[in-house]
Amino acid sequence: MKAQVCCSLIAVLLCLSVYLSTTDAKKLVTGNGEAQPKKAKPGVCPIFNLDGAVFKACLEMCSHDGNCPNDDKCCSTGCGHQCMPPYKEKPGVCPKINLEDDMIGDCAELCSQDGECPDDEKCCSNGCGHQCMPQYKEKPGVCPSSNLKLGACAEMCSQDGNCPNEEKCCSNGCGHQCMPPYKEKPGVCPKTNPQDAIIGLCVELCFQDGDCLNDEKCCSNGCGHHCVSPYKEKPGVCPNSKFGIGVCADMCSQDGECPNDEKCCSNGCGHHCVSPYKEKPGVCPNSKFGIGVCADMCSQDGECPNDEKCCSNGCGHQCTAVSKVKPGVCPKRFPGVGLCKGLCVNDIDCPKDEKCCSTKCGRECTPPFIVIPDLCLKPNVC
Repeated sequence: MKAQVCCSLIAVLLCLSVYLSTTDAKKLVTGNGEAQPKKAKPGVCPIFNLDGAVFKACLEMCSHDGNCPNDDKCCSTGCGHQCMPPYKEKPGVCPKINLEDDMIGDCAELCSQDGECPDDEKCCSNGCGHQCMPQYKEKPGVCPSSNLKLGACAEMCSQDGNCPNEEKCCSNGCGHQCMPPYKEKPGVCPKTNPQDAIIGLCVELCFQDGDCLNDEKCCSNGCGHHCVSPYKEKPGVCPNSKFGIGVCADMCSQDGECPNDEKCCSNGCGHHCVSPYKEKPGVCPNSKFGIGVCADMCSQDGECPNDEKCCSNGCGHQCTAVSKVKPGVCPKRFPGVGLCKGLCVNDIDCPKDEKCCSTKCGRECTPPFIVIPDLCLKPNVC
C-alpha cells in the first residue's frame, strides 16, 4: 500500500513538472507553433579584455538583452554575463596607410575596438594589424581647382597628413599631390548689370581666383565665370541726401556701373549715379563761438545754393556767403620780383588761406602777412 502511494506521489510530481515546463514553453511559442526568438537590442557588446579576467565575478547576472535596463546588453565578462552599455565607435576617421608601403606596422592585433584606445584615439589598421592611432584630421583650407590643368597621373599622397606644413593632399586632374591650399584674392568682383539676365558667355573659363593671372578674380558674368579685374571704388565722396527725396529704385549697385567719374550714391530711398561731391571754392568767414544757432542746417557745400558754403556759425553749421576777401595782408614786394602773369583775380581764386596779391607785374596767390596789433599804440597801456 505504501509503495502504491509513493509511486502515485512520484507520478503526480512528474506530471506537475511536465505541466510547468509546457506552460513556460507556450509563452515562447507563437500561434503558429514557432518559437519566438528573444530580441537582441541594437549594438555590439564591448570585447572582453583578458587582462581583466581575474577581476570579473563568475556570475550569470543576465541571460539575454531583455534582462537589462535601457539600451544595456547582456555581455560576457570572460567568466559570466552581466548588463553593459553597448560598444560605441568613437567619432572621426582612421588615418590611411601609405599607399607605397605594403606594411607600415606590426602584424599584431593590439586592439579590436575604439573603446580599447585611450582618449580620442581609434583602433585602426596599420597595414598588417590593428593598433590605437590618433584620428585623422583634415587640414583647414580648400584645395585649388584642378579643372583647368592636368598633373602627373600618380598618387603622391592620400590624405593631408602626408603633406608638410599647411599643404593639403589635392587632385591635380589625374592623380594626387601635396599643394598649398587655395586662398581667395583680395578685392570684390564687379557686379553684373541687374537689368540684364545674361551679359556674358555661358562658359566656365575659371573656377577659382587661383586660375586667374595677377590680381584678377574669377567672377560671374551673369551666365558663366571668367577672370576680371576686381572692383575698385571711384575716388570722391557721395553728396549727402535727405531721406525720401529720390526715386525708390536701385539704378546702380557699384561705382563701376556709372559713367565717367560718377559714383553710385544713395538718393535717400534708392541708388543712382551722380557726380561726386566737390567742395566749392572760397573760404568760410571767421566765426566766434556761440554766435549762431546750435543746429546743423547743412553738412556739405553741395547742400547750399549758388556759391554759398556750409560753414560753422560758432555752434552749428549753416549755408553762408563766402568771404570775397580773405583775412590778412599781402606781403610787400621788392621791385622786379614776381611773374608778369595774372594767375588770379581775387582771393577766392586762391587755395586755403592764400590771397591774390600783386607782383608789381601781375597777380599770384601768396600766403598772407599776418599783422600783429601793437598794444603799446593804445593809450594808458604801456
